[in-house]
Amino acid sequence: MRTDSVSSSLDRIKFQIMAALSHPEAQDGLYFRNLYHLHEEDQRDAVEGSQLEILDALKELMADDQVIMNDEGEEAIFFLASDATKA
Repeated sequence: MRTDSVSSSLDRIKFQIMAALSHPEAQDGLYFRNLYHLHEEDQRDAVEGSQLEILDALKELMADDQVIMNDEGEEAIFFLASDATKA
C-alpha cells in the first residue's frame, strides 16, 4: 500500500513524463535516459525523480495505455500512445 506522499510523488513524475513526451522535441519518442538527463540544447523540462521512480511511473503509464515502448532497437524508446496511433 502506498503512502500519500509516495502516491503524489509518483503522480507528479507521471505528469512530468507525459509533458516531456508531449513536447515537440519528443515527436520521435524519447530514450529512457532523455527523460532525466537533458542536453544543453533541450528545451523541455527534465523529469524530477530517481531512475527507479521514473521507471515505476513509466510502467504505470504503459499499463494504463498512455505510453508505449518500442524496444526493437538497441535502446527502448517511449512515446505517447496517442502519438503512435496517429502514425
